[in-house]
Amino acid sequence: MKILHVIDSGGLYGAEIMLLGLMAEQVRQGLAPVLASIGEPTVEEKPLEVEARKRGLPMEIFRMRPGPNLLGAMQIMRFAREKRFNVLHSHGYKGNILFGLLPRQLRRLPMVTTVHGWTSTGRWQSRMALYEALDGLSLRCIDRVVVVNEGMLAHPRLQGRRAGKVQIINNGLSEAPVAAPALDPEIVRFCQRGPTLGAIGRLSPEKGFDVLLQAFALCRSKQPQVRLLILGEGGERLRLEALVKELGLSDYVAMPGYRPGASAYLPLLRGLVLSSHTEGLPMVLLEAMQAGIPIAATAVGGIPSVLDNGNCGLLVPAAEPDLLAEAMLELVAQDEDCCLRLQRAKKRVCEKYSSQAMANAYLGVYRSLA
Repeated sequence: MKILHVIDSGGLYGAEIMLLGLMAEQVRQGLAPVLASIGEPTVEEKPLEVEARKRGLPMEIFRMRPGPNLLGAMQIMRFAREKRFNVLHSHGYKGNILFGLLPRQLRRLPMVTTVHGWTSTGRWQSRMALYEALDGLSLRCIDRVVVVNEGMLAHPRLQGRRAGKVQIINNGLSEAPVAAPALDPEIVRFCQRGPTLGAIGRLSPEKGFDVLLQAFALCRSKQPQVRLLILGEGGERLRLEALVKELGLSDYVAMPGYRPGASAYLPLLRGLVLSSHTEGLPMVLLEAMQAGIPIAATAVGGIPSVLDNGNCGLLVPAAEPDLLAEAMLELVAQDEDCCLRLQRAKKRVCEKYSSQAMANAYLGVYRSLA
């Protein structure tokens, strides 16, 4: 079976890590997945493309003008028909809009999409909100919608879908080691100067990094030696940098930008903090559990389920810097309860979130459509 995975990637974040793991597992299953990486004409090689090449995964690169682009979509569909793909699998709203809104007689192929999460935080005037509205329309036309946690089933964009057309499949991690990149010595030195908490993700509003900085300021008032590392890049950088200065944290917060293979930095951390307002099933959460790193996270999306409602990591409500600060202090202290949570987390991620189980579930979806 030949599967064409379509994505317009903005970095090597959770959706991309999941996709690479899924493709690798599909190759082991004897399937023939190909990555169709789309982007604007001025974009050079993307981090996802670099990583796919490193892992020896089949790939085809498409560059096209941004926005709704019928010619670009038809170019990819011609490629899919000529190469005799059986299933089109989209990852993200851009692929959903490009292909989901195509008339079925033009698309011809059965289509699956994985919804990794929604990023809008209620700013309905934003361009992202418009894309997400179009994405919602496209989901009604796509043959099978896969969500990564149960809570997403109640989202308004999935209301009205026919029974059986929406399915939950957990993201999964491979147990096979992936070659880690060389660590940035500046980041290593920063983390060696004191106990360091960390966060990894795109610098965008839904990640709640402003709340994280406020919580960190409260945490430092009781643990002055603690430091904070944020790995990621995005449109919120200037606002977050201004907040770091305003809170007097410039000497204690490092924001070195996007780093490929960011999970390689997890062992440098005293704990991982997720401050998101909304999430699907964050891959970095699974990576931290697998690596034995203590976790404090907001109870949004699939996070409570992954952390077994707090048995495998600390949970706090979103947008509550006081409570997040208390959880961060617990990460720094690392008491006996923390060790028990770590043991449970390692066992849970191995049993419930493997890439093999994920790939088997997707194969069942493909077979039901092809």
